[in-house]
Amino acid sequence: MFFRCLLVFLLSSFCLSVNAKDDNYSLNGLIHKALNYHPSIKSSASLLSSAKKGLESAKWQYFPTPSVSISRVNATTTDLSYSGDDKVIKLGLNQTLWAGGRIDAGMEKAQAQLSIRKSILLVARRQLAFNVIRSYSAWYSSHLKRKAFSVSKQEHELLQKRIVRRIEQGLSPEIDLSLVSSRLLQVSANLNSAITQHQRALLQLEELVGESLNIDLLIESISTNYVVNGVKKVLLSQTLGIDPKLKELSERVKESHSTYKQVKSSLSPQLNLRVERQWGNHNIINADTENRIFLELSSSFGAGLSILSKIERAKLEEHSILLDLETQNKKTITEFESDWLSYQSLSKQNKLLGSALLAAQKIQQSWYRQFLAGRKQWQDVMNSIREVAQLKSQIADVVAESLSVSWRLMIRVKGVGAI
Repeated sequence: MFFRCLLVFLLSSFCLSVNAKDDNYSLNGLIHKALNYHPSIKSSASLLSSAKKGLESAKWQYFPTPSVSISRVNATTTDLSYSGDDKVIKLGLNQTLWAGGRIDAGMEKAQAQLSIRKSILLVARRQLAFNVIRSYSAWYSSHLKRKAFSVSKQEHELLQKRIVRRIEQGLSPEIDLSLVSSRLLQVSANLNSAITQHQRALLQLEELVGESLNIDLLIESISTNYVVNGVKKVLLSQTLGIDPKLKELSERVKESHSTYKQVKSSLSPQLNLRVERQWGNHNIINADTENRIFLELSSSFGAGLSILSKIERAKLEEHSILLDLETQNKKTITEFESDWLSYQSLSKQNKLLGSALLAAQKIQQSWYRQFLAGRKQWQDVMNSIREVAQLKSQIADVVAESLSVSWRLMIRVKGVGAI
């Protein structure tokens, strides 16, 4: 009984590990690998942590500022300015009571900067996911083409052997061998190109995920299209609602407006309350400890009329970011529309090419039988082989691009977190 339970446990563990391993090689798993590894994500996350510290610093501006001052003087006996104690110690607290909105604006700016860093991290995650999808699509296309041209090469090689036998039997001229050999070289070149593209795409994928990938597991775990369901108008609204670049620019508008409020607050005086305790006095020997309370009103306008220039500059920067936000909004709509149209078009194109391929394969098989029966020329068979290979190559591009567009659409509508 014990050994039976142990066997079941080991088999279950093995199956789970295999499933997990396969899932890691799916497009979904590769994206997760890249998000966990890539330096660009770690860099953005580090900047986000920095922005959190900036927000903490902004919160502390509401608290009083402590100060410590220790001074020691060594003056001559004739120096009446320092005829008292040699050492003076001061402890103080300085609390801003009113700053014309400067501290509040600084708090708003820090909050906006934190939101900006969060959006930048989301933008980096989305762009990395798009890069993985693009490389995976290129790998998938080259994989299908390599299969198609490998089959075509084998069929041309068989046809070449048959032509050699026909020449030996005196049924075909020697020029036929040159023709079929030339076509075989073309197919070999296409196959070599597909292999090169396959290797290049694999290298790009490995660079993105940060590890070597097993080709067999990639092939076993090939992903399919992500089915995008819903009304176009609703999906577009969702896209605009979660787009990280739009969120980033929206927060930059808030940051810029906070900067404007900070600069404008310089036109207002600042009211401070300062509490001070002093031990010793440079003017009085053996002076008693003194406690003081100050109410200070101060202002700083900067050199000349520079404050007015700074205010105008802040307003112009805010207006510029608003225009960037409007531009990005239109760009997001255009990108969604383009992917949506491509998704619909590629789905139809894939069905049409699939039907064309079935017809071409039937023709190829029919013509080969007729060639063996002497009712078709071998050139017809060779042309049918080429047509099938070309259709498979076209389908490879369409299938891979359709997969890429569908996953890209899903990320636009639901975000990277939905993967």
